Amino acid sequence: MRSDGDASREPRGVTGERFAGDLFLRLANEGWLVVGSEQADHVIAELERTLDAVRAYLRRVELSRKLRDAADGITPDVDRLVVQAAFEGQVAAGTWEQALVELPKYIQAFRIAAAQR
Repeated sequence: MRSDGDASREPRGVTGERFAGDLFLRLANEGWLVVGSEQADHVIAELERTLDAVRAYLRRVELSRKLRDAADGITPDVDRLVVQAAFEGQVAAGTWEQALVELPKYIQAFRIAAAQR
């Protein structure tokens, strides 16, 4: 539930967290988010690794969809991958795709913030 007691707003992700890429960009552009270049480089590297993992996951989900469509004679290992990807996709519906959009905003915000120092 929100702090103002309004639980009717749009649903949050599985962990209750929402993305704030636009907020980070605004804070960086307005000079409120300022970090040293070394710290920014570390954060950016971690965010880029996370973005790579999200891209890999979404490729795996797409592959599993294609495998489901061509389900004749697949091995148990491939079948397990298909089922796992389908389950994960249902649990975190939309969150992975949103991460693909939002993570680059975080990366850009930290680049801007580091440049202001």
